[in-house]
Amino acid sequence: MRGVEIGIKIQSNRNWHALYVSSRQEKKVQDSLLKKGIEAYTPIMKTMRQWSDRKKMVELPLISGYVFARISQLEQDKTMQTKGVVNFVRSEGKIATVRDIEIERLKQLIDLGYQMEAQGISNAYKQGDKIKITSGILKNIEGFVVESKEGRFIDVLLESIGQSIRVKLPQEILIPVK
Repeated sequence: MRGVEIGIKIQSNRNWHALYVSSRQEKKVQDSLLKKGIEAYTPIMKTMRQWSDRKKMVELPLISGYVFARISQLEQDKTMQTKGVVNFVRSEGKIATVRDIEIERLKQLIDLGYQMEAQGISNAYKQGDKIKITSGILKNIEGFVVESKEGRFIDVLLESIGQSIRVKLPQEILIPVK
């Protein structure tokens, strides 16, 4: 009886993990994981692309090469056996866990439709001050300001996977953090 209880407890303990996936396979990997009964999330942004003869709104992954999966320890092999999955994102040799709040922030940013682009962690701290958003659905989220010709941006750092998301926000809703 005790072994069954432990197995159930491990199975129900699901955490978000970031997966490296093959180039341009983010949506396909997400669909494959969902078909296997694994909760998966790929942040998708809409952006205008211009070709020589036309402009078109297209959907692209916000973080190229990544898919997030909410899995238990027992589902790791099943996840790795999915076509297009290259590996788990690791931190200090262990499979990195992405906090629920980071996934929720990503979902909120996507839902709000702000102009965004993903940045590697090496760009996150180079310019500007640490700030906090003072109003709106992103209230109390902290990040780092990057000066640009278009105004100010906030980088929302997803610490567990070494990525930041650049969001264009009005200056009046930002305050410095000491």
